[in-house]
Amino acid sequence: MKQPITKLKTEELLKQNNSVKLIDIRSADEYNKLHIPVAENIDAADLESKLSSFLKDDTIVCVCNKGHERSQNAAAFLYNSGFENTFYLEGGTVGWFAE
Repeated sequence: MKQPITKLKTEELLKQNNSVKLIDIRSADEYNKLHIPVAENIDAADLESKLSSFLKDDTIVCVCNKGHERSQNAAAFLYNSGFENTFYLEGGTVGWFAE
């Protein structure tokens, strides 16, 4: 199910599980300005063509700038494409570095 996830929970999942994918769905320019170090950049416009790079049992956390519409839409798209463990990061990249 597509649902929000906190930074703390995401960090816990990353420590516990190799099948967690942190996907920054912003443009390459946005990603290059600031990104979470473990995040892979796949622009939202390219997400459909990259579906084969994920396994159905992967846990996928979508990240955008502030954790609103773009990451939520990407998470919904992935969930509707058969990836059941799909989340969007609350607060996005900005929230990740705010603490």
